[in-house]
Amino acid sequence: MAISNFTLNKIYLHYKNKLEGVKISKIVKISDYDFSFILFSKKQESLIISLEPLHPYFLMSSSYFKTLNETNTFVTTLKKYFENGVIKKVSKIDNDRIIVLEIKKITQTYQTITNKLILELIPHRTNAIIVDENDVIISALKLSSSLDETNLIARGVHYIYPSNEDKSITMDDTLDTLKSKIGLTSYKDILYRIENGETLKDILQEILTSDKYYVYKNDILSIKLHSLPCIEITLDEISKIYEQKENDKYKKDHYDLVFHLVKHKLKGLRNKVVNLEKDYQKSLDKKDYVEIGNLLFMNQDSYIKGSKEIIIDGKKIPLDEKLSLSENANKYFKQYQKSKKALEELEKQKALTLQKIDFFEKIENQISFASISDMEDIIYELKQNGYIKDTSKKKHPSKKQEKVFNPHFITIDGYKIGFGLSSYQNEFLTFTLASKDDYFFHIKDVHGPHVIIFSNNPSEEAILFASEIAIYLANKESGEVYLADKKDVKKLPGQIGKVTFNKYQTISISKIRESTIRKLKENL
Repeated sequence: MAISNFTLNKIYLHYKNKLEGVKISKIVKISDYDFSFILFSKKQESLIISLEPLHPYFLMSSSYFKTLNETNTFVTTLKKYFENGVIKKVSKIDNDRIIVLEIKKITQTYQTITNKLILELIPHRTNAIIVDENDVIISALKLSSSLDETNLIARGVHYIYPSNEDKSITMDDTLDTLKSKIGLTSYKDILYRIENGETLKDILQEILTSDKYYVYKNDILSIKLHSLPCIEITLDEISKIYEQKENDKYKKDHYDLVFHLVKHKLKGLRNKVVNLEKDYQKSLDKKDYVEIGNLLFMNQDSYIKGSKEIIIDGKKIPLDEKLSLSENANKYFKQYQKSKKALEELEKQKALTLQKIDFFEKIENQISFASISDMEDIIYELKQNGYIKDTSKKKHPSKKQEKVFNPHFITIDGYKIGFGLSSYQNEFLTFTLASKDDYFFHIKDVHGPHVIIFSNNPSEEAILFASEIAIYLANKESGEVYLADKKDVKKLPGQIGKVTFNKYQTISISKIRESTIRKLKENL
């Protein structure tokens, strides 16, 4: 998530009073560049510090994040100087993306120490530096590799705060002066608005008075875009975006085997289909060989021994000069029989390959939305199908332990709606939890979740929301959705989560509402 200096300043001002005077109860590592300072407060919030090279930021969050057990020297130092300390002051360098936390702590020997944590949230050169009261560097996430560096970060050296040109936005700004202050995405949008008749003065007034935030792709903005689609969000919702980003990163780091397996299998299977179709065409080209064989048998009188070809009824037929005409005919018959069997086998192989592609495309869609627990369900299915080796050892082989699958639930307009993010969750939701008169939804002709409204008479809003879930979690923006009573939904034998219908109706969704997407993201 990219944040301009102007937007970061707004976020800093929002958090400043909330952070000052709060105790840090624990410091944990989320990833190589991300840290959580768990705060001792009523909400049990955390200060999240992300020092990713491209999209650094800091925010407060009440969400739970997966943490890493491993540590390093810098994390140990953070704990030593700041864990159980109180944040006395939060400040920001006016014209740069640098936040300073001044933290007071009483050591185990009852000594009071005050140190600072300087967060350089500058793209391409992020860093976190620990300094003492006099700004002497104690440690840093990234120490300088050479003493000749301009901004030297080394233990025992005074930290030098940067002196930058004024980047505060005022009513006196021009397009040229605004360019380096607002962020590229917002700047391009301002040009678009001016081209469409708005004045820079009105836009500047809006920038300076706006108290809202917006998200566009990876950008967090403090002014609404007019040329591109953006979503208005709160600071709390920004933490949800971060949480999703961290979950995706955790999934990628810890389930790389699954991502690689699915990608590798799909690539290989799709190439196999192409090759099977080529082989099928080659075999198909030999379907008239039986006719050629018959022609050769019926025209032996016109054959000249040793000929490499013969023309019959204007058709040129290649021959093996070492064979007689009848032997050539038999050769064509054999090739015909061989190609006939090959066509049958190729059709079987193609059908089997397409079935496997269908399976992995389903898995590919599921992992795009899956949580950590959902990923375990997906891995279980891959193990059951023999794509991942099950290395777990059963302590009691004679005792069969039932695996528990947990679908997701959300309440809309007073109605409980369930949906699955794995095949086994779908199966459990529809055929164990749902009653016969509950409403069942599934996107038409595409992989997607089972969606159940636990009611036989839901509201129009609940039906629309459930239909949108079926579309959104199939990675589509629009489409048709099957709606059926659960009693009319039947399992396909031997295929987990796959169903057919006795009867159904369809609902057409032209566009998923932004409110639905937001509500779903909050609950995933």
